[in-house]
Amino acid sequence: MAKVSLRIYNREIGTLVDQGQYNEAIGHCKHILKTFPKNLETYRVLGKAYLEAKVYNDAGDIFSRVLTSVPNDFVAHVGMSMIADEKSKGNEAIWHMQRAFEAQPS
Repeated sequence: MAKVSLRIYNREIGTLVDQGQYNEAIGHCKHILKTFPKNLETYRVLGKAYLEAKVYNDAGDIFSRVLTSVPNDFVAHVGMSMIADEKSKGNEAIWHMQRAFEAQPS
């Protein structure tokens, strides 16, 4: 069995998300999290996969977990903003986007 670093594995899963292979990406993320249950990057990728697959409740749960650990996480705030926008919660969407901007003004 070939060994690959977790960083590269997460990057490859991100590529799956970009290619629209959401279920496969979600499966890989869950596999990683069984062994590394605190890996934030895997949670970010999992949240993106759920978001792109339009599974908003699961995406929101995952991004909330990330924000519990890293309250100023850019990716999680952008994801939460997009979820709130999809649910027509404008004020919440703006609030999260403002937090994302504060985390990464560029």
